[in-house]
Amino acid sequence: MNRNNYLFLFILFFCSTNLLSAQSKEEQKPVKVKFGGFVHSLFTYDSRQTVSAREGLIFLYPQDEKLDLNGKDINKGGVYNMAVLLTRVNAKLSGPDILGAKTTGLIEAEFVGNRELDANGLRMRHAYVNLDWGKTSLLIGQTWSPLFVTEVFPTTVGANSGLPFKPFARNPQVRLTHKTGNWKLLAALASERDFASTGPEGASNKYLRNAGLPIIQGQAHYYFGKHMIGASAEYKNIKPTIETTTGYKADETLSSYALMGYLKLNFKPVTFKAQATYGSNMTDALMLGGYAAKSLNPVTNEASYTPIKVLGSWAEVSYKKNDMQYALLAGYSKNYGADDNVVPGMIYSRSQNIGELYRIAPRVCKKYKNLKVELEAEYTAAAYADENGMNEKAEVINSHWVSNTRISVGLYYFF
Repeated sequence: MNRNNYLFLFILFFCSTNLLSAQSKEEQKPVKVKFGGFVHSLFTYDSRQTVSAREGLIFLYPQDEKLDLNGKDINKGGVYNMAVLLTRVNAKLSGPDILGAKTTGLIEAEFVGNRELDANGLRMRHAYVNLDWGKTSLLIGQTWSPLFVTEVFPTTVGANSGLPFKPFARNPQVRLTHKTGNWKLLAALASERDFASTGPEGASNKYLRNAGLPIIQGQAHYYFGKHMIGASAEYKNIKPTIETTTGYKADETLSSYALMGYLKLNFKPVTFKAQATYGSNMTDALMLGGYAAKSLNPVTNEASYTPIKVLGSWAEVSYKKNDMQYALLAGYSKNYGADDNVVPGMIYSRSQNIGELYRIAPRVCKKYKNLKVELEAEYTAAAYADENGMNEKAEVINSHWVSNTRISVGLYYFF
């Protein structure tokens, strides 16, 4: 081999080595991490005792009347609270392309805790990786349920985000999203974690796990101009128990569903949002309703079940100009009971003695660079069943109204 051939091979080797090195550097592009979050303080005042979570932070509705021997309502009276539990931290991740997809991730936590005794404890909100091929993406991890639509929800001052008039849940899931034209389509298989179904042993995700089938969810969005309209649905199957009280194996399961429609109309500076949800056994999404036993096997004492249906709806109009925002939220929810007669004492539901609810909540927000101050007034009324005010299908037929006014002042410092 002459000198020119050696020189050619050397140049070829040098170029190929540099090319492989460049490819290696591209493939080994480091993962980037961007930290963020906010410090949050919330001051609240209620006119009576409430049904809520985390020391009254997450308000749902007022407690029923509780009369003493003199006829005075024990639950009536001012209640004050101050909390920083919503303070949040996150890490947004981005890294090298994998299988031709851009990769991103999110880890986010707050200090709300996982249960009432754990208030002020660290709780995981989001933890997922997302592979994005452009029109199609695959998300694996924990994030919002498709029943919580991040593009259409009320940005309330209070920590409830419109509860219990809308679903609210974050779930471990595998989610596939596809965009085409003006459409966005989504399909997901999900489990339960912090937001769990209820049953004979209280709230737990084991009822879903024991049924052997994940939650099946779907979603479709249509965008036109700056507006959008959409629908979401889910099918869920749970097994409330695997053993009867008399020691027999239990196989009965409960199937339930949820259907939801919503829209967002963006006429800057005015935005209108609205949503309606109809479904059953939605305690894992922090709504009213649940399920009940409808019969008992006379030999094994095994129960069969019937779902309790509920409607939740809300609408919000907001006006935003510069750093000021004014908004008004209205919500309504109704418990429609079950299709079958229920077994007394075997109802697994959230506030089964509430027939309907409504809320009116105006608010105003002001931003100063990375500081935001908010003020909100929530008037919420609940129709509680009178004595013997429920029929055999767990539907409230006679009731009395109880109301609460909550004043909330919130402060955010974003970083």
